[in-house]
Amino acid sequence: MAKFADTKSQLPEMTEDRILSIGIYGETVAAYRYTVLSEILPNEEDRAIFAAIAEEEIGHKQRLQELFNRYYPGSAFYLSDEDKALVVTGPRLIDVRNEPDYRKVMQMALETERRVAQFYQSVSTQARHDEVRNTFNDLAIEGFQHHGRLLKLARERNLLPDRSG
Repeated sequence: MAKFADTKSQLPEMTEDRILSIGIYGETVAAYRYTVLSEILPNEEDRAIFAAIAEEEIGHKQRLQELFNRYYPGSAFYLSDEDKALVVTGPRLIDVRNEPDYRKVMQMALETERRVAQFYQSVSTQARHDEVRNTFNDLAIEGFQHHGRLLKLARERNLLPDRSG
């Protein structure tokens, strides 16, 4: 599995229900953002890519929600801004009206996919249940794959920061 950085030392020990809740939040935000992009971008190919990723994120959220409901049906607590920042970068709501906006949202999406993949990779060692651990490992791999797809798209559309100067 690809690794971007070791985030284990940055993450506090967390209970499995909290980790699942954080994951559910992150997948919900990602699905929303990608759905918005699939509806508003002018390029049909880009819209299709984001629609496909949005569907995958919805599936991720459902997997996590099923695990949460099975193992922790009575659990509920408030997610702090710090919890949310483990899996999401930037504002929850996005707006793309022009190329600079698209560039900014793409950077945010790339950072979020990297962050969420690292999160799942790191917290998989804290999971109590094998099914949850395996799901976290699967989602880490898929997060790195999403990052790769978005990076390819960003390169093709010239949406990466200019590093020449």
